[in-house]
Amino acid sequence: MKKKTKKKLCIAACGLGVCYAGLSLLAHKSRQEQEKDPDLKVNTYPDQGQRISNQDKTWYEKYGKRAIDVCLSFGGLVVLAPVYGAISLAIVLDDPGPVLFSQKRVGENKTYFKLHKFRSMKMSTPHDVPTHMLENPDQYITRVGKFLRKYSLDELPQIWDIFVGNITTVGPRPALWNQNDLIEQRDQYCANDVKPGLTGWAQINGRDELEIDVKAQLDGQYTKELQKSSLSGLKMDVKCFFKTITSVLHHDGVVEGGTGQLPKEYEQIGFGQEVKVNKRKKKKVLITGADSYIGTSFENYAHKHYQDNFEIDTLDMKDEHWKDYDFSKYDSVFHVAGIAHADVDSVSEQEKQRYYDINCDLAVECAKKAKEQGVSQFIFMSSMIIYGQNSSVHENNRITKVTQPNPSNFYGDSKWQADQKIRELMDSKFNVVTIRPPMIYGPHSKGNYPLLSKIAQKSPVLPYSDNERSVLFIDNLSELLCQIILVGKSGIFFPQNKEYVSTSQIMEEVAKVHHHKAPVLRVLKPAVFVSSFVPGKIGKLANKAFGNSSYDKSLSVYPGMDYQVVDFEKSIELTERL
Repeated sequence: MKKKTKKKLCIAACGLGVCYAGLSLLAHKSRQEQEKDPDLKVNTYPDQGQRISNQDKTWYEKYGKRAIDVCLSFGGLVVLAPVYGAISLAIVLDDPGPVLFSQKRVGENKTYFKLHKFRSMKMSTPHDVPTHMLENPDQYITRVGKFLRKYSLDELPQIWDIFVGNITTVGPRPALWNQNDLIEQRDQYCANDVKPGLTGWAQINGRDELEIDVKAQLDGQYTKELQKSSLSGLKMDVKCFFKTITSVLHHDGVVEGGTGQLPKEYEQIGFGQEVKVNKRKKKKVLITGADSYIGTSFENYAHKHYQDNFEIDTLDMKDEHWKDYDFSKYDSVFHVAGIAHADVDSVSEQEKQRYYDINCDLAVECAKKAKEQGVSQFIFMSSMIIYGQNSSVHENNRITKVTQPNPSNFYGDSKWQADQKIRELMDSKFNVVTIRPPMIYGPHSKGNYPLLSKIAQKSPVLPYSDNERSVLFIDNLSELLCQIILVGKSGIFFPQNKEYVSTSQIMEEVAKVHHHKAPVLRVLKPAVFVSSFVPGKIGKLANKAFGNSSYDKSLSVYPGMDYQVVDFEKSIELTERL
Protein backbone atom coordinates (compact mmCIF):
# COMPACT_ATOMS: atom_id res chain seq x y z
CA MET A 1 0.00 0.00 0.00
CA LYS A 2 2.84 2.36 0.90
CA LYS A 3 4.60 1.57 -2.37
CA LYS A 4 1.45 2.40 -4.36
CA THR A 5 1.07 5.72 -2.52
CA LYS A 6 4.73 6.50 -3.06
CA LYS A 7 4.39 5.67 -6.76
CA LYS A 8 1.33 7.92 -7.11
CA LEU A 9 3.14 10.77 -5.40
CA CYS A 10 6.13 10.33 -7.71
CA ILE A 11 3.86 10.35 -10.78
CA ALA A 12 2.06 13.47 -9.48
CA ALA A 13 5.37 15.20 -8.78
CA CYS A 14 6.69 14.31 -12.23
CA GLY A 15 3.45 15.54 -13.79
CA LEU A 16 3.66 18.83 -11.95
CA GLY A 17 7.31 19.15 -12.89
CA VAL A 18 6.54 18.63 -16.58
CA CYS A 19 3.61 21.04 -16.30
CA TYR A 20 5.82 23.67 -14.65
CA ALA A 21 8.52 23.25 -17.28
CA GLY A 22 5.98 23.59 -20.07
CA LEU A 23 4.39 26.70 -18.57
CA SER A 24 7.83 28.21 -17.99
CA LEU A 25 8.71 27.76 -21.67
CA LEU A 26 5.41 29.37 -22.69
CA ALA A 27 6.03 32.24 -20.28
CA HIS A 28 9.53 32.75 -21.69
CA LYS A 29 8.11 32.80 -25.22
CA SER A 30 5.43 35.29 -24.16
CA ARG A 31 8.07 37.62 -22.70
CA GLN A 32 10.11 37.44 -25.90
CA GLU A 33 7.05 38.27 -28.02
CA GLN A 34 6.26 41.28 -25.85
CA GLU A 35 9.85 42.49 -26.12
CA LYS A 36 9.50 42.42 -29.90
CA ASP A 37 6.05 44.03 -29.96
CA PRO A 38 6.55 47.56 -31.43
CA ASP A 39 3.36 48.79 -29.78
CA LEU A 40 4.83 48.12 -26.33
CA LYS A 41 8.10 49.92 -27.06
CA VAL A 42 6.52 53.33 -27.64
CA ASN A 43 6.39 54.79 -24.12
CA THR A 44 4.60 58.07 -23.55
CA TYR A 45 6.46 58.57 -20.26
CA PRO A 46 10.01 57.33 -20.95
CA ASP A 47 11.86 59.46 -18.42
CA GLN A 48 9.45 59.83 -15.54
CA GLY A 49 10.16 56.70 -13.48
CA GLN A 50 11.22 57.67 -9.99
CA ARG A 51 13.31 54.57 -9.22
CA ILE A 52 14.61 52.65 -12.25
CA SER A 53 17.31 50.52 -10.58
CA ASN A 54 16.94 47.66 -8.11
CA GLN A 55 19.35 49.20 -5.60
CA ASP A 56 16.67 50.85 -3.48
CA LYS A 57 14.47 47.77 -3.29
CA THR A 58 14.17 45.70 -0.15
CA TRP A 59 15.07 42.00 -0.14
CA TYR A 60 11.40 41.11 -0.11
CA GLU A 61 10.63 43.31 -3.13
CA LYS A 62 13.61 41.92 -5.07
CA TYR A 63 13.24 38.22 -4.32
CA GLY A 64 10.49 37.38 -1.83
CA LYS A 65 7.54 38.71 -3.84
CA ARG A 66 8.63 36.90 -7.01
CA ALA A 67 9.06 33.59 -5.18
CA ILE A 68 5.57 33.91 -3.69
CA ASP A 69 4.16 34.97 -7.08
CA VAL A 70 5.55 31.92 -8.86
CA CYS A 71 4.24 29.50 -6.23
CA LEU A 72 0.78 31.04 -6.04
CA SER A 73 0.33 31.55 -9.78
CA PHE A 74 1.52 28.07 -10.75
CA GLY A 75 -0.75 26.50 -8.14
CA GLY A 76 -3.64 28.67 -9.31
CA LEU A 77 -3.17 27.76 -12.97
CA VAL A 78 -3.18 24.04 -12.16
CA VAL A 79 -6.08 24.03 -9.68
CA LEU A 80 -8.29 26.42 -11.66
CA ALA A 81 -7.81 24.76 -15.04
CA PRO A 82 -11.37 23.23 -15.00
CA VAL A 83 -12.81 26.64 -14.02
CA TYR A 84 -11.01 28.27 -16.96
CA GLY A 85 -12.56 25.69 -19.26
CA ALA A 86 -16.11 26.22 -17.95
CA ILE A 87 -15.86 30.03 -18.13
CA SER A 88 -14.44 29.87 -21.66
CA LEU A 89 -17.35 27.72 -22.84
CA ALA A 90 -19.92 30.05 -21.21
CA ILE A 91 -18.36 33.13 -22.88
CA VAL A 92 -18.43 31.58 -26.35
CA LEU A 93 -22.04 30.41 -25.98
CA ASP A 94 -23.18 33.83 -24.75
CA ASP A 95 -21.37 35.95 -27.36
CA PRO A 96 -19.29 34.06 -29.97
CA GLY A 97 -15.74 35.30 -30.32
CA PRO A 98 -12.39 35.16 -28.54
CA VAL A 99 -12.46 34.05 -24.90
CA LEU A 100 -9.65 36.37 -23.83
CA PHE A 101 -8.85 39.94 -24.68
CA SER A 102 -5.69 41.91 -23.99
CA GLN A 103 -5.05 45.56 -23.23
CA LYS A 104 -1.92 47.68 -23.21
CA ARG A 105 -1.24 48.57 -19.61
CA VAL A 106 1.35 50.55 -17.66
CA GLY A 107 3.78 48.40 -15.69
CA GLU A 108 6.72 49.01 -13.36
CA ASN A 109 8.51 52.31 -14.07
CA LYS A 110 5.80 53.04 -16.65
CA THR A 111 6.91 50.45 -19.18
CA TYR A 112 4.13 48.81 -21.19
CA PHE A 113 2.88 45.22 -21.21
CA LYS A 114 -0.19 43.23 -22.30
CA LEU A 115 -2.73 42.42 -19.60
CA HIS A 116 -5.20 39.55 -20.14
CA LYS A 117 -8.81 39.17 -19.00
CA PHE A 118 -11.77 36.99 -19.76
CA ARG A 119 -13.92 38.88 -22.22
CA SER A 120 -16.94 40.26 -20.37
CA MET A 121 -18.11 42.67 -23.06
CA LYS A 122 -19.57 42.24 -26.52
CA MET A 123 -17.38 42.03 -29.61
CA SER A 124 -18.75 45.42 -30.72
CA THR A 125 -17.32 47.25 -27.67
CA PRO A 126 -14.68 49.95 -28.39
CA HIS A 127 -11.21 48.61 -27.48
CA ASP A 128 -8.78 50.28 -25.03
CA VAL A 129 -11.47 52.53 -23.57
CA PRO A 130 -11.99 52.51 -19.77
CA THR A 131 -15.48 51.26 -18.97
CA HIS A 132 -16.42 54.48 -17.13
CA MET A 133 -15.72 56.48 -20.34
CA LEU A 134 -18.25 54.51 -22.39
CA GLU A 135 -21.69 55.96 -22.91
CA ASN A 136 -24.14 53.63 -21.15
CA PRO A 137 -21.59 50.86 -20.46
CA ASP A 138 -24.33 48.39 -19.45
CA GLN A 139 -25.31 47.95 -23.09
CA TYR A 140 -21.91 46.40 -23.87
CA ILE A 141 -21.66 43.97 -20.94
CA THR A 142 -22.73 40.40 -21.70
CA ARG A 143 -24.87 38.33 -19.35
CA VAL A 144 -21.94 36.08 -18.50
CA GLY A 145 -19.72 39.16 -18.27
CA LYS A 146 -21.92 40.74 -15.65
CA PHE A 147 -21.56 37.64 -13.47
CA LEU A 148 -17.79 37.48 -14.07
CA ARG A 149 -17.34 41.13 -13.12
CA LYS A 150 -19.51 40.88 -10.03
CA TYR A 151 -17.25 38.19 -8.56
CA SER A 152 -14.02 39.40 -10.24
CA LEU A 153 -13.75 36.14 -12.23
CA ASP A 154 -12.86 38.12 -15.36
CA GLU A 155 -9.50 38.80 -13.69
CA LEU A 156 -8.51 35.11 -13.45
CA PRO A 157 -6.33 35.06 -16.61
CA GLN A 158 -4.08 37.58 -14.88
CA ILE A 159 -2.76 34.66 -12.83
CA TRP A 160 -0.93 33.85 -16.07
CA ASP A 161 0.37 37.46 -16.20
CA ILE A 162 1.73 36.94 -12.68
CA PHE A 163 3.47 33.72 -13.74
CA VAL A 164 4.99 35.50 -16.75
CA GLY A 165 6.24 38.28 -14.47
CA ASN A 166 4.35 41.26 -15.90
CA ILE A 167 2.43 41.84 -12.69
CA THR A 168 2.60 40.66 -9.10
CA THR A 169 -0.06 39.27 -6.77
CA VAL A 170 -0.39 42.49 -4.74
CA GLY A 171 0.34 45.97 -6.03
CA PRO A 172 -1.36 49.01 -7.60
CA ARG A 173 -3.80 47.95 -10.30
CA PRO A 174 -2.15 48.54 -13.71
CA ALA A 175 -3.50 51.64 -15.46
CA LEU A 176 -4.48 51.69 -19.12
CA TRP A 177 -1.78 53.28 -21.28
CA ASN A 178 -4.06 56.28 -21.96
CA GLN A 179 -5.24 56.90 -18.37
CA ASN A 180 -3.03 59.97 -18.06
CA ASP A 181 -4.91 61.38 -15.06
CA LEU A 182 -4.31 58.27 -12.94
CA ILE A 183 -0.70 57.87 -14.09
CA GLU A 184 0.12 61.49 -13.29
CA GLN A 185 -1.57 61.32 -9.89
CA ARG A 186 0.38 58.16 -9.04
CA ASP A 187 3.62 59.95 -9.91
CA GLN A 188 3.09 62.20 -6.90
CA TYR A 189 3.26 59.14 -4.62
CA CYS A 190 5.92 57.12 -6.55
CA ALA A 191 3.24 54.46 -7.14
CA ASN A 192 4.35 53.98 -10.76
CA ASP A 193 7.74 52.73 -9.57
CA VAL A 194 6.55 49.36 -8.30
CA LYS A 195 5.20 46.38 -10.21
CA PRO A 196 1.40 46.53 -10.58
CA GLY A 197 -0.71 43.76 -9.07
CA LEU A 198 -3.77 41.57 -9.40
CA THR A 199 -5.16 43.19 -6.26
CA GLY A 200 -4.02 46.08 -4.12
CA TRP A 201 -4.64 48.46 -1.25
CA ALA A 202 -6.95 50.67 -3.34
CA GLN A 203 -8.88 47.59 -4.52
CA ILE A 204 -9.87 46.62 -0.99
CA ASN A 205 -10.65 50.19 0.04
CA GLY A 206 -13.29 51.16 -2.48
CA ARG A 207 -12.34 49.76 -5.90
CA ASP A 208 -14.63 51.24 -8.60
CA GLU A 209 -16.12 53.73 -6.14
CA LEU A 210 -12.82 55.56 -5.76
CA GLU A 211 -12.05 58.88 -7.35
CA ILE A 212 -8.74 59.09 -9.22
CA ASP A 213 -6.92 61.18 -6.59
CA VAL A 214 -8.03 58.89 -3.75
CA LYS A 215 -7.03 55.77 -5.67
CA ALA A 216 -3.56 57.26 -6.33
CA GLN A 217 -3.18 58.22 -2.67
CA LEU A 218 -4.02 54.70 -1.51
CA ASP A 219 -1.58 53.24 -4.06
CA GLY A 220 1.01 55.61 -2.62
CA GLN A 221 0.33 54.31 0.89
CA TYR A 222 0.94 50.76 -0.35
CA THR A 223 4.17 51.79 -2.12
CA LYS A 224 5.46 53.50 1.02
CA GLU A 225 4.88 50.38 3.13
CA LEU A 226 6.46 48.13 0.50
CA GLN A 227 9.60 50.25 0.32
CA LYS A 228 9.89 50.78 4.08
CA SER A 229 11.21 47.31 4.91
CA SER A 230 10.84 43.65 3.95
CA LEU A 231 8.65 42.98 7.00
CA SER A 232 6.28 45.90 6.39
CA GLY A 233 6.02 44.93 2.71
CA LEU A 234 5.19 41.33 3.56
CA LYS A 235 2.62 42.38 6.19
CA MET A 236 0.94 44.74 3.72
CA ASP A 237 0.76 42.04 1.04
CA VAL A 238 -0.70 39.47 3.44
CA LYS A 239 -3.31 41.98 4.62
CA CYS A 240 -4.29 42.89 1.04
CA PHE A 241 -4.43 39.25 -0.04
CA PHE A 242 -6.81 38.07 2.68
CA LYS A 243 -8.97 41.20 2.59
CA THR A 244 -9.31 40.72 -1.16
CA ILE A 245 -10.93 37.34 -0.55
CA THR A 246 -13.48 38.99 1.77
CA SER A 247 -14.11 41.85 -0.68
CA VAL A 248 -14.66 39.47 -3.60
CA LEU A 249 -17.11 37.33 -1.62
CA HIS A 250 -19.10 40.45 -0.77
CA HIS A 251 -18.34 42.07 -4.19
CA ASP A 252 -17.53 45.30 -2.33
CA GLY A 253 -16.85 48.47 -4.26
CA VAL A 254 -18.05 47.18 -7.63
CA VAL A 255 -19.88 49.88 -9.55
CA GLU A 256 -21.16 48.59 -12.89
CA GLY A 257 -19.46 50.66 -15.49
CA GLY A 258 -16.71 51.70 -13.06
CA THR A 259 -17.95 55.28 -12.80
CA GLY A 260 -15.58 56.26 -10.04
CA GLN A 261 -18.39 58.03 -8.20
CA LEU A 262 -18.25 58.17 -4.43
CA PRO A 263 -21.35 57.64 -2.32
CA LYS A 264 -23.18 60.89 -1.62
CA GLU A 265 -21.97 60.85 1.96
CA TYR A 266 -18.38 61.39 0.86
CA GLU A 267 -18.95 64.16 -1.65
CA GLN A 268 -18.30 66.88 0.93
CA ILE A 269 -15.56 67.26 3.51
CA GLY A 270 -15.92 70.29 5.73
CA PHE A 271 -17.98 72.91 3.91
CA GLY A 272 -16.97 71.49 0.51
CA GLN A 273 -15.38 74.76 -0.56
CA GLU A 274 -13.11 77.52 0.68
CA VAL A 275 -14.90 79.81 3.14
CA LYS A 276 -14.24 83.12 4.78
CA VAL A 277 -14.71 83.32 8.55
CA ASN A 278 -16.23 86.70 9.36
CA LYS A 279 -15.09 87.46 12.89
CA ARG A 280 -17.27 90.57 13.04
CA LYS A 281 -20.49 88.57 13.05
CA LYS A 282 -22.61 88.17 16.16
CA LYS A 283 -24.43 84.89 16.81
CA LYS A 284 -26.79 83.57 19.44
CA VAL A 285 -26.00 79.96 20.33
CA LEU A 286 -27.95 77.39 22.36
CA ILE A 287 -26.05 74.43 23.83
CA THR A 288 -28.50 71.56 24.31
CA GLY A 289 -27.05 69.47 27.11
CA ALA A 290 -26.00 70.90 30.47
CA ASP A 291 -22.76 70.16 32.31
CA SER A 292 -21.13 68.27 29.43
CA TYR A 293 -17.34 68.47 29.15
CA ILE A 294 -17.40 69.55 25.50
CA GLY A 295 -20.26 72.02 25.89
CA THR A 296 -18.79 73.68 28.98
CA SER A 297 -15.29 73.83 27.45
CA PHE A 298 -16.65 75.38 24.25
CA GLU A 299 -18.62 78.00 26.19
CA ASN A 300 -15.58 78.97 28.28
CA TYR A 301 -13.34 79.14 25.19
CA ALA A 302 -15.84 81.26 23.25
CA HIS A 303 -16.25 83.71 26.17
CA LYS A 304 -12.47 84.09 26.35
CA HIS A 305 -11.57 84.32 22.64
CA TYR A 306 -14.84 85.34 20.93
CA GLN A 307 -16.59 87.38 23.62
CA ASP A 308 -17.84 89.97 21.10
CA ASN A 309 -19.21 87.34 18.70
CA PHE A 310 -21.34 84.99 20.76
CA GLU A 311 -24.19 85.07 23.20
CA ILE A 312 -24.45 81.53 24.58
CA ASP A 313 -27.18 79.82 26.60
CA THR A 314 -27.33 76.23 27.89
CA LEU A 315 -30.44 74.05 28.11
CA ASP A 316 -30.75 71.00 30.37
CA MET A 317 -32.19 68.04 28.43
CA LYS A 318 -32.69 65.64 31.36
CA ASP A 319 -36.46 66.10 31.59
CA GLU A 320 -39.29 66.97 29.21
CA HIS A 321 -39.26 70.72 29.98
CA TRP A 322 -36.82 71.38 27.12
CA LYS A 323 -39.67 70.80 24.66
CA ASP A 324 -41.35 74.02 25.88
CA TYR A 325 -38.21 76.12 25.39
CA ASP A 326 -38.18 78.71 22.59
CA PHE A 327 -35.45 77.88 20.02
CA SER A 328 -36.50 80.59 17.55
CA LYS A 329 -34.21 83.28 18.98
CA TYR A 330 -31.02 81.31 18.22
CA ASP A 331 -28.86 81.18 15.10
CA SER A 332 -27.20 77.87 16.01
CA VAL A 333 -28.04 74.95 18.24
CA PHE A 334 -25.05 72.90 19.43
CA HIS A 335 -26.28 69.49 20.59
CA VAL A 336 -23.97 67.73 23.04
CA ALA A 337 -26.47 65.76 25.18
CA GLY A 338 -25.69 62.04 25.12
CA ILE A 339 -24.41 59.02 26.99
CA ALA A 340 -20.66 58.55 26.89
CA HIS A 341 -18.98 55.29 25.94
CA ALA A 342 -19.28 52.48 28.49
CA ASP A 343 -18.05 48.90 28.88
CA VAL A 344 -20.11 47.44 26.04
CA ASP A 345 -19.57 43.88 27.28
CA SER A 346 -21.45 44.37 30.53
CA VAL A 347 -24.56 46.38 29.65
CA SER A 348 -28.14 45.16 29.95
CA GLU A 349 -30.63 45.28 27.07
CA GLN A 350 -32.48 48.00 28.94
CA GLU A 351 -29.32 50.11 29.14
CA LYS A 352 -28.63 49.55 25.45
CA GLN A 353 -32.09 50.88 24.61
CA ARG A 354 -31.32 53.93 26.74
CA TYR A 355 -28.33 54.66 24.48
CA TYR A 356 -30.64 54.74 21.44
CA ASP A 357 -33.25 56.82 23.30
CA ILE A 358 -30.75 59.52 24.25
CA ASN A 359 -27.96 59.37 21.66
CA CYS A 360 -30.31 58.98 18.71
CA ASP A 361 -33.99 59.71 19.40
CA LEU A 362 -33.41 62.73 21.65
CA ALA A 363 -30.87 64.22 19.21
CA VAL A 364 -33.22 63.80 16.23
CA GLU A 365 -36.17 65.24 18.15
CA CYS A 366 -34.07 68.25 19.15
CA ALA A 367 -32.97 68.79 15.53
CA LYS A 368 -36.58 68.64 14.31
CA LYS A 369 -37.64 71.24 16.89
CA ALA A 370 -34.73 73.50 15.84
CA LYS A 371 -35.80 73.23 12.20
CA GLU A 372 -39.48 73.88 12.95
CA GLN A 373 -38.62 77.00 14.96
CA GLY A 374 -36.42 78.55 12.29
CA VAL A 375 -32.91 77.86 13.63
CA SER A 376 -30.54 78.17 10.68
CA GLN A 377 -27.79 75.76 11.87
CA PHE A 378 -27.77 72.56 13.92
CA ILE A 379 -24.44 71.07 15.08
CA PHE A 380 -24.36 67.42 16.12
CA MET A 381 -21.47 65.83 18.00
CA SER A 382 -21.04 62.43 16.40
CA SER A 383 -17.88 60.35 16.96
CA MET A 384 -15.07 58.43 15.32
CA ILE A 385 -16.67 55.38 16.94
CA ILE A 386 -19.17 55.16 14.04
CA TYR A 387 -16.35 53.60 11.98
CA GLY A 388 -16.08 50.73 14.43
CA GLN A 389 -13.86 49.87 17.37
CA ASN A 390 -11.06 48.76 15.09
CA SER A 391 -8.01 50.00 16.95
CA SER A 392 -5.35 47.33 16.45
CA VAL A 393 -1.66 46.99 17.31
CA HIS A 394 -0.85 45.02 14.18
CA GLU A 395 -2.98 46.90 11.60
CA ASN A 396 -2.80 50.47 10.32
CA ASN A 397 -6.45 51.49 10.64
CA ARG A 398 -6.48 54.82 8.86
CA ILE A 399 -9.87 56.25 7.94
CA THR A 400 -10.07 57.96 4.54
CA LYS A 401 -12.95 59.63 2.75
CA VAL A 402 -13.91 56.30 1.19
CA THR A 403 -14.07 54.44 4.52
CA GLN A 404 -17.69 53.65 5.25
CA PRO A 405 -19.13 53.82 8.77
CA ASN A 406 -19.44 50.35 10.28
CA PRO A 407 -20.34 50.53 14.00
CA SER A 408 -19.17 47.53 16.00
CA ASN A 409 -21.42 48.04 19.04
CA PHE A 410 -24.65 49.68 20.19
CA TYR A 411 -22.87 52.87 21.28
CA GLY A 412 -21.44 53.45 17.83
CA ASP A 413 -24.67 52.42 16.15
CA SER A 414 -26.76 54.86 18.23
CA LYS A 415 -24.43 57.68 17.15
CA TRP A 416 -24.44 56.58 13.51
CA GLN A 417 -28.22 56.36 13.32
CA ALA A 418 -28.54 59.88 14.75
CA ASP A 419 -25.81 61.11 12.37
CA GLN A 420 -27.79 59.90 9.34
CA LYS A 421 -31.27 60.94 10.49
CA ILE A 422 -30.23 64.48 11.41
CA ARG A 423 -28.47 65.04 8.08
CA GLU A 424 -31.68 63.97 6.30
CA LEU A 425 -33.37 67.07 7.78
CA MET A 426 -30.94 69.41 6.02
CA ASP A 427 -32.30 71.78 3.36
CA SER A 428 -31.53 75.25 1.98
CA LYS A 429 -32.80 76.93 5.16
CA PHE A 430 -31.66 74.37 7.72
CA ASN A 431 -27.91 73.75 7.81
CA VAL A 432 -26.62 70.61 9.51
CA VAL A 433 -23.05 70.16 10.75
CA THR A 434 -21.81 66.74 11.84
CA ILE A 435 -18.56 66.50 13.81
CA ARG A 436 -16.82 63.12 14.13
CA PRO A 437 -13.88 63.67 16.49
CA PRO A 438 -11.28 61.12 17.64
CA MET A 439 -10.24 60.97 21.32
CA ILE A 440 -10.75 64.41 22.89
CA TYR A 441 -8.55 65.48 25.79
CA GLY A 442 -7.88 68.58 27.82
CA PRO A 443 -7.99 69.88 31.41
CA HIS A 444 -10.35 67.73 33.52
CA SER A 445 -11.30 65.58 30.50
CA LYS A 446 -12.88 62.17 30.91
CA GLY A 447 -12.44 58.85 29.13
CA ASN A 448 -9.16 57.19 28.12
CA TYR A 449 -6.78 60.12 28.54
CA PRO A 450 -6.93 60.37 32.37
CA LEU A 451 -6.03 56.68 32.64
CA LEU A 452 -2.97 57.14 30.40
CA SER A 453 -1.99 60.20 32.43
CA LYS A 454 -2.15 58.25 35.71
CA ILE A 455 0.01 55.44 34.33
CA ALA A 456 2.55 57.94 32.97
CA GLN A 457 2.84 59.66 36.36
CA LYS A 458 3.22 56.51 38.45
CA SER A 459 4.87 53.84 36.31
CA PRO A 460 8.65 53.41 36.82
CA VAL A 461 9.06 52.59 33.10
CA LEU A 462 7.00 53.31 30.00
CA PRO A 463 6.46 50.86 27.13
CA TYR A 464 7.61 51.98 23.69
CA SER A 465 5.08 52.08 20.88
CA ASP A 466 5.18 53.49 17.37
CA ASN A 467 1.43 53.34 16.77
CA GLU A 468 -0.42 56.12 14.96
CA ARG A 469 -3.31 57.89 16.67
CA SER A 470 -5.47 60.85 15.80
CA VAL A 471 -6.29 62.91 18.90
CA LEU A 472 -7.97 66.28 19.43
CA PHE A 473 -7.16 68.89 22.05
CA ILE A 474 -10.30 70.54 23.42
CA ASP A 475 -9.16 74.09 22.50
CA ASN A 476 -8.64 73.02 18.87
CA LEU A 477 -12.17 71.62 18.80
CA SER A 478 -13.57 74.77 20.42
CA GLU A 479 -11.80 76.99 17.90
CA LEU A 480 -13.25 74.93 15.05
CA LEU A 481 -16.74 75.20 16.55
CA CYS A 482 -16.47 78.99 16.80
CA GLN A 483 -15.48 79.23 13.14
CA ILE A 484 -18.20 76.77 12.01
CA ILE A 485 -20.88 78.86 13.74
CA LEU A 486 -19.57 82.09 12.22
CA VAL A 487 -19.67 80.55 8.72
CA GLY A 488 -23.14 79.10 9.35
CA LYS A 489 -23.22 76.45 6.59
CA SER A 490 -23.60 72.65 6.45
CA GLY A 491 -20.75 70.15 6.48
CA ILE A 492 -19.13 66.99 7.85
CA PHE A 493 -15.98 67.54 9.90
CA PHE A 494 -13.20 65.19 11.04
CA PRO A 495 -11.11 67.43 13.33
CA GLN A 496 -7.78 66.33 14.78
CA ASN A 497 -4.50 67.83 15.94
CA LYS A 498 -1.89 68.59 13.30
CA GLU A 499 0.29 65.76 14.56
CA TYR A 500 -0.33 62.03 14.73
CA VAL A 501 0.92 60.72 18.06
CA SER A 502 1.79 57.36 19.58
CA THR A 503 0.64 56.17 22.98
CA SER A 504 4.20 56.27 24.31
CA GLN A 505 4.54 59.90 23.12
CA ILE A 506 1.47 60.89 25.13
CA MET A 507 2.76 59.19 28.29
CA GLU A 508 6.29 60.52 27.80
CA GLU A 509 5.01 64.12 27.51
CA VAL A 510 2.82 63.69 30.60
CA ALA A 511 5.77 62.33 32.58
CA LYS A 512 7.93 65.24 31.42
CA VAL A 513 5.38 67.84 32.61
CA HIS A 514 5.29 66.20 36.07
CA HIS A 515 9.10 65.81 36.18
CA HIS A 516 8.64 62.08 36.50
CA LYS A 517 11.72 60.30 35.15
CA ALA A 518 10.42 57.11 33.58
CA PRO A 519 12.49 55.68 30.71
CA VAL A 520 10.70 54.54 27.56
CA LEU A 521 11.85 50.95 26.99
CA ARG A 522 11.91 49.57 23.45
CA VAL A 523 12.37 46.06 24.86
CA LEU A 524 8.73 46.19 26.02
CA LYS A 525 7.42 46.63 22.48
CA PRO A 526 7.31 42.84 21.77
CA ALA A 527 5.35 42.34 25.00
CA VAL A 528 2.76 44.88 23.86
CA PHE A 529 2.55 43.18 20.46
CA VAL A 530 2.12 39.70 21.95
CA SER A 531 -0.46 40.88 24.52
CA SER A 532 -2.64 42.24 21.70
CA PHE A 533 -3.31 38.64 20.62
CA VAL A 534 -4.32 37.42 24.08
CA PRO A 535 -8.05 36.59 24.19
CA GLY A 536 -10.33 38.53 26.51
CA LYS A 537 -9.75 41.81 28.32
CA ILE A 538 -5.96 41.79 28.10
CA GLY A 539 -5.98 41.72 24.31
CA LYS A 540 -8.75 44.33 24.10
CA LEU A 541 -6.94 46.70 26.44
CA ALA A 542 -3.64 46.30 24.58
CA ASN A 543 -5.26 47.05 21.22
CA LYS A 544 -7.29 49.92 22.66
CA ALA A 545 -4.30 51.55 24.33
CA PHE A 546 -1.55 50.85 21.78
CA GLY A 547 -3.48 50.28 18.56
CA ASN A 548 -3.47 52.34 15.37
CA SER A 549 -6.53 54.51 14.76
CA SER A 550 -6.31 57.66 12.68
CA TYR A 551 -7.99 59.95 10.19
CA ASP A 552 -6.24 60.72 6.93
CA LYS A 553 -4.99 64.29 7.33
CA SER A 554 -6.79 65.41 4.17
CA LEU A 555 -10.08 64.91 6.03
CA SER A 556 -9.10 67.51 8.62
CA VAL A 557 -8.05 70.41 6.40
CA TYR A 558 -10.74 73.00 5.59
CA PRO A 559 -9.74 75.86 3.25
CA GLY A 560 -10.22 79.25 4.89
CA MET A 561 -10.27 77.80 8.41
CA ASP A 562 -7.32 77.51 10.79
CA TYR A 563 -8.41 75.75 13.96
CA GLN A 564 -5.32 73.75 15.01
CA VAL A 565 -4.13 76.56 17.27
CA VAL A 566 -2.34 74.48 19.93
CA ASP A 567 0.38 71.95 19.11
CA PHE A 568 0.68 68.57 20.82
CA GLU A 569 3.42 69.39 23.37
CA LYS A 570 1.71 72.61 24.47
CA SER A 571 -1.65 70.83 24.72
CA ILE A 572 -0.25 68.24 27.17
CA GLU A 573 1.30 71.00 29.24
CA LEU A 574 -2.01 72.90 29.39
CA THR A 575 -3.93 69.71 30.19
CA GLU A 576 -1.69 68.60 33.04
CA ARG A 577 -1.08 71.98 34.69
CA LEU A 578 -4.66 73.25 34.83
